[in-house]
Amino acid sequence: MRTPPRRHPRHQHPHPKAATTAGTLFLILATLSGCSATPAPTPSDTTTPVTEATAAPTETPPVFASNEEALAAATAAYAEYEALSDSITAEGGTRGDRIASAASSAYLPKLLDGFEGFAKKGLVSRGASTYDTPSLIRSSIEPHGGVVIELYLCSDISAVRLFDAAGVDVTPTQRTDRIPLQVGFISSAAEPSLLLVDKEDVWSGKNFCQLS
Repeated sequence: MRTPPRRHPRHQHPHPKAATTAGTLFLILATLSGCSATPAPTPSDTTTPVTEATAAPTETPPVFASNEEALAAATAAYAEYEALSDSITAEGGTRGDRIASAASSAYLPKLLDGFEGFAKKGLVSRGASTYDTPSLIRSSIEPHGGVVIELYLCSDISAVRLFDAAGVDVTPTQRTDRIPLQVGFISSAAEPSLLLVDKEDVWSGKNFCQLS
């Protein structure tokens, strides 16, 4: 499978989706708790994210016919994941195991811990976040037959508010409303086209989501 030429994610046309991302809300929780989120590593040669030129194995038929098809499948998977996250946090973090259908087994414990912390704080979310400007970093077939896909995207949480059990708005007064994320997906050999969210890292380099 070909990879796209090296480019800056902001040059892509936006594909907005309305939903609340668990990863983004966990960032807000970290702010409330005085903790910091774990950033993605910064490339040594630049502070602006760029796509990686990686070649797909030629001996294995591609799961997706093109980079555009891989990008479309990944954004659709992320939209499903966000919709589940949205419903869980809107209900105070209860029944967080519903996210298992959209997240990998490796990422699931972190998500469940986040929902549990959300529930213990007695919080509920209102409003919807959006994401835009998804850009393909890489798409490759693994030796076991599954697929690995990574994207850059911008998460916008400006419309998301958090409320405590008394109905008081406890949204942090100072926060970054547009957050650059590096999102990873994986699939299995049995269902290579079924993409599951495997990570959501905050990009630690230049914030390519800042509006000029």
